[in-house]
Amino acid sequence: MRNDLVRAAAGAALVLASCGPSRETGTNTAETKESVYLRGHQLYLTMHVEEATMELMRAAAMDSTYRDPLVDLGFLCFDAGIKQEGARRGENLRRAREFLARAENLGYREAAGYDRLCEICTELEDAHGFLKYAKKNAEQYPYDRQYYNLGVAYYAVEDWAGVVKSQREASEKFRESLYTGAYFRQMGRAYMKMDRDQTAERTFAAGIQAADAAMAGMKKIGRGTGSEEQKRLQDDRIGMLLLLKRLHITYREAEKLAQVERQLKEAGYTK
Repeated sequence: MRNDLVRAAAGAALVLASCGPSRETGTNTAETKESVYLRGHQLYLTMHVEEATMELMRAAAMDSTYRDPLVDLGFLCFDAGIKQEGARRGENLRRAREFLARAENLGYREAAGYDRLCEICTELEDAHGFLKYAKKNAEQYPYDRQYYNLGVAYYAVEDWAGVVKSQREASEKFRESLYTGAYFRQMGRAYMKMDRDQTAERTFAAGIQAADAAMAGMKKIGRGTGSEEQKRLQDDRIGMLLLLKRLHITYREAEKLAQVERQLKEAGYTK
């Protein structure tokens, strides 16, 4: 009887020992960079941030050309930094940019990565970095939102010709986009910076018509008043009217000013 109890206790001890933490993927099997990364990735997904960071760093150290852990580390540092203030915020955002930039150099070309790099550069007030990644994003993903961000990036570095060129191309390619008004708005603002106020006035007028057409098209497919698309188009439309108002005040165009003020009132703008 006693021998049976001893054997049972020994068996239980073996079972408990086998349940403990292990850095091996199997009995007598050496770890690989993939196994370490997958463990770190799962820890990241379950919000075990410190443990995830350690494992992802280990995976990255095992192969400097292995981009998967760099991507996770970039997003992890971004998530941490964007929630912080002061020095810690900047430190984590710079680390995020370093990891994601390394991954991008190794062939990581996902839109989410470019979006984060653009956002990080904006947060760090790195306008030229923002433009660099906005260009790459638009080249890799030539869609309406990417073109809008490209216009914002050109504006940030005061490249007015770049704003006009990119936004004119976008306005021709994406006529029914929710960013249609924004394309014309950014073009007009750039023309104003270039002291081409008459061209800016014509651009804003065309932009208001384009926004109206886009809103009408969205109503036909059930995206009417109150939708996010309509709200964005209306905001850009009001923005262009306010810029026209400024121009008409500057050049003392009383009749045009009265017309713009009437349009603003019809749009519900009362400030």
